[in-house]
Amino acid sequence: MSTEAVAKAQETPHQKKMRLRKEFAAKKQKSVSIKVQEMEYADWNPTARMTLLVIALGQRVNEDAYVPEECPLQMPEILGWCDFAEWRIAQRAGASDDGVQKIIQRFEDDGVLEIKRWWDNNNTAHNLYRIIESKLDELQRKEHKRGAERPPRYKKSRKGMKNKGSFTTANQPSRTVIQRGIMAEDDE
Repeated sequence: MSTEAVAKAQETPHQKKMRLRKEFAAKKQKSVSIKVQEMEYADWNPTARMTLLVIALGQRVNEDAYVPEECPLQMPEILGWCDFAEWRIAQRAGASDDGVQKIIQRFEDDGVLEIKRWWDNNNTAHNLYRIIESKLDELQRKEHKRGAERPPRYKKSRKGMKNKGSFTTANQPSRTVIQRGIMAEDDE
């Protein structure tokens, strides 16, 4: 018997469980939908994340499904592509058509989505979407734990707004002069 086999035979049930868990985690490949949910790219933009998730979940997987004759991709090349209309993606993502169009364009510009455009016999425009998994892998969070470092929500610091229109004890538009004076005295 090899030393590795002897070590496996002598390990406790807990050690065996931990070893198997590590082996499984090393082999485990995340699905596209999980990668979309755990990417850092769309932090603070739930509509963009949901749009990409709808596209990921809308990928064709059924080889027997109908494909229009004019479509540039036929079976089996169309598997893994999403052919939802933009209005359907917007409806499922809970967003406006225009907002989804802008998000999809940003995804294409940033290399997250590959889009094939085509026209049918009725001169209707169609799009096919495919998520580029290698790009998703690059955009994953470095760690996925509670308290993990995340990018800032806003580009500019929003600490202590001291501008002219901020509401302070001295600037209370719905209060009378007497009420503002009382508030100022309370602060002192």
